[in-house]
Amino acid sequence: MIYRVYSARSVNQGLTCLNEIWQNLYIMHFLKRLYRRVNHLSYGLRQRLMPLGGWLLGAWVAAGAFGFNTRVGMTYQLFVLLTLLFATALLASRFGKLPVAATRQLPRFATVGEPVRYRLRLHNQSPRIQSDLLAIEELREMSSAPLERLPTYRQWSRLTALARGAQTRMQSLPPLPPNATTEAELTLIPLRRGWLEFAALQMARPEPLGLWQRLFRQPLPDRLLALPRRYPVPSLHFHDGRRYQRGGVSLAQSVGEEDEFVGLREYRPGDPPRRIHWRSFAKRGEPVVKEYQDEFFVRYGLLLDSFAADIDEARFEAAVSAAASIAAVERGPEALLDLLFVGDRAYCFTAGRGLGQTEQLLEILACVTPRRDQPFSHLLSMVAGHAAELSACVCILLDWDEERRQLLNLLRSQGVDIVALVIGPPRMPPEPGIRVATVETLAVELARLKL
Repeated sequence: MIYRVYSARSVNQGLTCLNEIWQNLYIMHFLKRLYRRVNHLSYGLRQRLMPLGGWLLGAWVAAGAFGFNTRVGMTYQLFVLLTLLFATALLASRFGKLPVAATRQLPRFATVGEPVRYRLRLHNQSPRIQSDLLAIEELREMSSAPLERLPTYRQWSRLTALARGAQTRMQSLPPLPPNATTEAELTLIPLRRGWLEFAALQMARPEPLGLWQRLFRQPLPDRLLALPRRYPVPSLHFHDGRRYQRGGVSLAQSVGEEDEFVGLREYRPGDPPRRIHWRSFAKRGEPVVKEYQDEFFVRYGLLLDSFAADIDEARFEAAVSAAASIAAVERGPEALLDLLFVGDRAYCFTAGRGLGQTEQLLEILACVTPRRDQPFSHLLSMVAGHAAELSACVCILLDWDEERRQLLNLLRSQGVDIVALVIGPPRMPPEPGIRVATVETLAVELARLKL
């Protein structure tokens, strides 16, 4: 909420200003608590009410409103009847237990916005069949960003779902045979990247009247990593500019300009004949090959601007999605890809040619957080020490200003090909050739991106 700032010319004006701010803070705090309670109540009712129970609950409220005066009509009799029905349903649902034990089989990853399916193993520990069961996941609410203004109730419901991390719903389970194990498939849709924290599994069983269902909660902690949302991006087609890599890459094999002789080793199946050291072969009677160290190869950079001092959360998430989309692009077996960003310190993660997989870069991007308390110079100093090794670099920027212009000029001075995408709108017009995308047009701009 935005408050007016008064120029206090007197003590009374200053006290009036402070009183207004305090009242606005109190009202916001009160409404947030009210939203939370109402949301919790409505969420609990949606879980427990059967479809017939929902219709009859509406009729019960209407009968109570119109049947308040018992002398005018007979609507109060319907109110009494529905009250007895709900009281009976609630009483019947309190008896009995659910002798079912469950375990999850989660996949390794999920992706934001895409349904993820996983298996649920259910063991019926009773000699009777268990049918008409429903299941829903209970997720822990993670801490969310502080609110700058008071949202509407619908926006608050959306924020609550984002805090849980995924969209869940009641899903039917197959009949469980007595003393047997059955598998079922559940589905959820991640709403934000990062870790989804499962707290428990709730199973519901309806009471005989079909109005109400009782929830049985089984603590079942688990974790699932949701990767950033990704969009289609054209393949990487930079020029094949090999750069000298000081010290080489220890795990890079069979590709590149072999410039430095390391030593001799025993022959391995698949070694090319041109590497055989014939003198040693003649002395030992066993094939011996020359081993080289790769010093020249193609290395691309993917630079993520994480400095979001005045940037909203949606723009930063769009930047992370853009970086994840580019990291997942096919780039050929010979190239390395360095992910560069600044978190609590400067990071450089490399994938390709045995050093790491694309999935590892996506895991890292799933946990990236914006930096709102560090100067942009940290990123400049990291790029300055790394630019000489890069053949090309894709820069995902959160804004356009003089510091970011210096960053691109630094890369150009080292002969690095640059493709820059600014997640805008920027504060000042960027240079020609630099693309600008908004949260709404990100997918279109990435599809048009020419690398």
